[in-house]
Amino acid sequence: MNPQPLSLRQGGNERRAYFALAGDAELQAVPARPESILSASELAHFGGLRFPLKQQGFLLGRLAAKRALGAFLGEPDMRRIDIRAGVFGQPLVRHPLADGAEVSVSHSHGLAVALAYPVELPMGVDLEIVSVAASGTILGELQLSAAERTWLATSGVGETTACGILWTAREALGKSMKIGLNCPLGTLALERLESAGDAAWMGRYANFPHSRCLSQEIDGRVLSIAMPLAVELTPWPQLR
Repeated sequence: MNPQPLSLRQGGNERRAYFALAGDAELQAVPARPESILSASELAHFGGLRFPLKQQGFLLGRLAAKRALGAFLGEPDMRRIDIRAGVFGQPLVRHPLADGAEVSVSHSHGLAVALAYPVELPMGVDLEIVSVAASGTILGELQLSAAERTWLATSGVGETTACGILWTAREALGKSMKIGLNCPLGTLALERLESAGDAAWMGRYANFPHSRCLSQEIDGRVLSIAMPLAVELTPWPQLR
């Protein structure tokens, strides 16, 4: 799957970002040859993973991330792109041309997504499957704001989808700040959500007024991107 080029406009300036996918079906040839996509340090980490699901998730995330970064950096050889984990698990990009390049990665139920973007425009991406079973747990953990409770009750959005939006919006913001969910979840709450078209929403954060999120439901999954408020992103990424 080719990376999707995205335009990031801020005032009169335009920058480019890239969104990429990787699915389980694409890994059939990779487990026997992980050296075809992994750097030396990534191969060492991969060799220490004991369980097949961990190995699969690692390869899937790296494949999506390196597709996005490869397009962003103009690097066709995935092995030359080295991605390491920071103290909060955030991806750190190593490459001769990577000064100023960042990537955000998420995977859920056999699909990984990645967003490569310029460091001066911090972004984060999160993907979750819409799940009835997870809705109760999500509602119990989110520490909903009053605005979010009102939106849940009045928006007409189904509870499972709404829970997916609220969760992914928080996690995407945490990723954009390089902390993930290593803070009270209520800190990342939304203060406003509004429809942005068919199965798409735009939101503002209560405690981070200079950030916003874009969320969409596609094929039973919710994808959210957190980004600076002043930046306009076009087109919206697609999961197909």
